[in-house]
Amino acid sequence: MRARPENAAFFAAVGQALDATAEYLGPIALPGGLPLEKWLDGVEPPALDSTAAGVCVHVHQLCHLQPTAWGPADGVVAALGHSIGLQAAVVAGLRPTRLDEFLALVTASVKLVLVSLVRAHQIAPGPAPGPDHAAHQADGRGSRGATPGPMASVTGLAHDELRDLLTGTPVTLGLVNAPTTHVLGGPTAALLALRRHPAFDRPGVNWAFLPNTIPFHTPALEPVVDRVRADADFTGPWPTPDRLAVPVYATDGPRNLQHADDLVDEYLRQVFVHPIDWPRAANHAVADAGATRVLDCGPGAGARRFTRESLHARVRFEPVRQPRRAG
Repeated sequence: MRARPENAAFFAAVGQALDATAEYLGPIALPGGLPLEKWLDGVEPPALDSTAAGVCVHVHQLCHLQPTAWGPADGVVAALGHSIGLQAAVVAGLRPTRLDEFLALVTASVKLVLVSLVRAHQIAPGPAPGPDHAAHQADGRGSRGATPGPMASVTGLAHDELRDLLTGTPVTLGLVNAPTTHVLGGPTAALLALRRHPAFDRPGVNWAFLPNTIPFHTPALEPVVDRVRADADFTGPWPTPDRLAVPVYATDGPRNLQHADDLVDEYLRQVFVHPIDWPRAANHAVADAGATRVLDCGPGAGARRFTRESLHARVRFEPVRQPRRAG
């Protein structure tokens, strides 16, 4: 993407926003900055924490939303984004038509996303592996997925049964991605203790720790909302909900954000604090907007697969790709 001349202005704006945010946060909050440009030039990045990974996802999606001939086609009637993709959905819903208007949104959005991810890490730092981690590996469980951390994927259990297993624990059901595909969040030690329940060893049930370094979609990150609000002078103003040209749907309930009070508050609460119910959100969005086609900005096929598994209506799916240049 970055090598394409039509993307030069976009990546210049992204680079400036990242540099300004790194300077604002300082080396203690963001050691080494976030040298995305070097990574895109071929420098091998370190293992990415949730801050770097989240920014990369956001930049990837924003790049596909540029108001050019190869961007999303006319006829878009609504927007919906999975987890941090909500912020890209908001940008899409604003439907900027001029490049300068779009780049101003990119600058503000990248600043907001990077600041919020750093503040979330400051509020809920990831614990270092301890004795529980060693025991977890020794008993042969959890060999799939990442090193134990604050989030884990569970497939093969029905929603009600999984919710009952969480009763009385500090573990939260953070994401319902599909009828039998869920993500849990909470203290790593509590997740390791829960993993020992025999229900997770049944045939057809799979548990995998995720590489996330903060517990997205859990009450533990509630302080992020006020902390990022204190950064508002740097992140800058954001358009009001009535500026949304098409409906943008919430993922924590059947709501149209055109009628919300504040889009920054919605982003912070829906990405960091509130659980996601993707089947409910996807079905509401498709039915309410009368959508017959889904344009998927990725990255990866995860959200597209979850949507296919969850939708009651039949719709056509298309990945958003830049066309190959002639010659």
